[in-house]
Formats: sequence, structure tokens, C-alpha cells
Amino acid sequence: MSPSDTVVQLELVPERGPGPEALPGRVRRRGEVPAPAAYAVFDCETTGTDPATDEIVSLAVVRLDGDGSEAARFASLVRPSQPIPAEASAVHGIDDQDVAGAPFFGAIAGRVLELLDGAVLVAHNAAFDLAMLQQALRRVGLRYEPPAVACTLEAFRLLEPAAASHRLEAICERHGIALDGAHEALGDVLATTGLLRILLARGIAPETVELDDAAYMRVRSRGDTRRVSEPQVRRVFGLARSAGLVLPDGNVDRDAVVALVVRVAGTPDVDSLTREQVQDVYDELERLIARQRPARAASA
Repeated sequence: MSPSDTVVQLELVPERGPGPEALPGRVRRRGEVPAPAAYAVFDCETTGTDPATDEIVSLAVVRLDGDGSEAARFASLVRPSQPIPAEASAVHGIDDQDVAGAPFFGAIAGRVLELLDGAVLVAHNAAFDLAMLQQALRRVGLRYEPPAVACTLEAFRLLEPAAASHRLEAICERHGIALDGAHEALGDVLATTGLLRILLARGIAPETVELDDAAYMRVRSRGDTRRVSEPQVRRVFGLARSAGLVLPDGNVDRDAVVALVVRVAGTPDVDSLTREQVQDVYDELERLIARQRPARAASA
């Protein structure tokens, strides 16, 4: 393994479970990847959660140099083309009256792009913020693709997978970071900036985080004796179909599924599995699926 292929080897002790284990994913050290020109921490409040139809009503950007020192910031209310639904206002506290005199997004898009230019985009739940931002820019005839993305939600899920919560407020409380005005764009950006600086101080390159969702869920489910949920049971049978546990008529072979559950969890009752046990069942089904892939590829 060359130096450029090494990853951060951090050990953690989950709140539940027998002892230390590897992180549920990968992340590289800062010195082992090219240093970014800058980081741009972004947050937006919106009329809803669908980027295709909803719009930004407030945004903030803080641009930092590669070591986390602030270079510039910008925050603004944004006037959408549609009324703000009451349920959205209940989350972020912004209503139609607040944005009546605010600029439309197109009037501030240039300033936003200026702060984002060439920087790693950082956000808490970055997939959502990036999708909302890109769609807002498309509506005014602009395109944006960051050179890299760093999600503090995924980073702290990777580093603290067994923590009770990974909401921005909860992580900030655990690490002593002030969060003034939760669900207010600038307040959330400044709090996320604090989380970014923690990662940088630990020698982590946050833009390299690769969270393994399945491994993350295994850590979180350890010792979880709550009864399996209906969606989790449905997923068992969905994976069973993908694993080839089907009858000649194409339906899932329930007897084969039950036999697998007995072998893995020691009970024939799929509906009575604990959430820890169902993760073990998922793992076994995923192994069956992986074993079938070479055979399917060879016959294709």
C-alpha cells in the first residue's frame, strides 16, 4: 500500500457493544491528499424538501482557507416565487412577510458563486443542500459543480456511529460548539464551520469521508433489542428475492427465508427479530447476493 492509499486508522468504542472496532467507512489524512484551495460552508432554509419544486428562502456561506480560517461570509433572506408553506415556517421561522422585501435568488446568485468558487462545499447533510443550491442556480440559468463535497453529518456518523443523535444540535452539544439560532442559515453555517474545524484539527480530510451505510447501521443496531419494524421485515424479503430465494412461480420462498433466519438468529419468527438480529440477517443475505454476482455475470 502506497502512502497515497493509506486511510485514517482511528479506533472507537461504541456506546453499545463489546469493544473497539474499525470505523464504518474510510477517511484519509490531510497530509495524504492534495490540500483544497478553500472550504465553503453552506446552509439554506427552504419552502420544502423537494429540490424540483421547492425554493430557498434563506442561505448563508462562509468561505474558509484550507486550514479553516474565515476569509469571507454572506447571508441573506431570499424571496421565493411561491408562498412559504406553514409547515416549513414552523421549522425555520421564516414566513412570507419576512421575505417580502428580500432579493430573489437570481439577484444574489453571483455573490454566492463567488464564495463557492474552487472551494470544497461543506454542509451538514450536504446532499440536500447541494441539490437545493444546484436547482436554484439552474432556474436562473447557471450551473455549479463543486470540486469536492464534505458532509459533516456523514463525517460524524463515521467517527461517532453509536452516538444517540447526529443532528447538528446534538453534535455541537457533545463538542462544546455554540449553536445560536438552530434552523437559521447563518447560525447553522457557523456551527457547521465549528464541526469542520474539529475534523481539520484531528488531521482528517473531510472531503474524503466514505461512509459505509451498512456498517454504520450494524454499529448502531448492536444491543438494540427493539422489535424489528415493518419496513425492515419487508427489506428481508426484498433481499431474499435478490439472493435467489424464490419459488418456480417467482414468489419469495418463505420457507427458505425462515430457514436462513433460524440459522442466523435462532428463531423462525421473522416478525419477532430484534433490530440487532435483523442486521445479521441482512448481512447474510448480502453475502448470498455477492456470491451470485460472478455466476450471473458469467451467464450474461
